[in-house]
Amino acid sequence: MVPEDGVMMTKMLNGYEIEQVKNINDILKQVDDFNSKHKSDDFEIGRLHFHFSGHGVHNATICFKEEDEKKKETDSSAKVNEVDKSKSIQSNTPVGECMVGSTGELFSIHDLKHKLLKLGSVYITITLDCCRSVSRNSEVRGPKPEQYVKLRTKEPISLKDQEKIVVLYGSLDGHLILDSQSFTRELYKVTNHGKTKIPVLDLTSKVNESWKDTSQRCTDSIVKVGDNWKHFYWPSNPESPVLEDAKPVRRENHVAKQNSPEITITPAHLEALEERMLLRMDEKIEKNKKDTEELSQELRMR
Repeated sequence: MVPEDGVMMTKMLNGYEIEQVKNINDILKQVDDFNSKHKSDDFEIGRLHFHFSGHGVHNATICFKEEDEKKKETDSSAKVNEVDKSKSIQSNTPVGECMVGSTGELFSIHDLKHKLLKLGSVYITITLDCCRSVSRNSEVRGPKPEQYVKLRTKEPISLKDQEKIVVLYGSLDGHLILDSQSFTRELYKVTNHGKTKIPVLDLTSKVNESWKDTSQRCTDSIVKVGDNWKHFYWPSNPESPVLEDAKPVRRENHVAKQNSPEITITPAHLEALEERMLLRMDEKIEKNKKDTEELSQELRMR
C-alpha cells in the first residue's frame, strides 16, 4: 500500500476494525490468512471493505511450464474429450484485471471477490487504486516459465470516448442468460413497449427489480463525470413524443428520396408489428426447445 493512501483510507474508514499490511509479495496468501483469522468470528460482518493501492495490470499473457504439459497428460480425472486432451494445456496464470504483488505475483480481481465472499458479510465494497492497462510483458511475474501465450492486443479507448459510452449487460460476469427471459424482453416490459422513458442510470435497477424472482440479473458500465448522464433517458428522452400520445409520423424513404411516396406510421401499426415480432420469437424458442429435446433423446439412444 502507498503510505499516504493508507493514512487517508484509515481516516475515511473511521469506525471499521482495520487491518493494514504493506509491501505484500503474495496477495492471495495474505487474503487467505485474513480469511482464516476471521472466518471463526462469532459476530456477523456487516460491511467488509477491501482497499488496494499499488501496481495493477490487465494481464494478457498466459505462461505455462513443462509440468503443466505433464499434468495434462497424466490427469485421468479431467473430464475432457480426446481432442481436448491432445490440444489443451491448463495454466494457473491469472488473466484479466489483476493486482500485482511486490515481487510480481498476480492476483485476479475475480478471485479476490470469491475469497471475500467466504467471510459471509452482508455487504462488500472494494476500492482499487491501481492501473488497469494491458500488460503483455512476461518479465513482471516472478519465476520465468518455459513458454508464453500472448493474447490479442486490447486497444485502449480514450477517456473522452469512454465518457460517451454506456454498456448494458444482460447477464452478470460468468453467468448465462435464458432465451425465454432475455434482457431484450425485460427491457421491452419495463419500458412499456418503449413508451416509458427511463433514466439510463436507473435502467438496470428497474430491470433487476422486475427480475427479482428469477435467477437472472443485469448490470451496466458507465463512466460518470458530474451529471453527464443524469438527463439521459432510454430508449429516448421525454422531450420526444410519448408513443401513446404521438400523432402519426411521416417519414421519407431516404434511400430513394426522389419521387418516393410518403409513409404514414400510426401507433396501431407499430403495436401490430411488435406483436408479430414477439410471436416469431416465441415460435423460435419453442422450435429450439424441441430440437434440444430431440437431440437429447438421440444422444441417450446412442
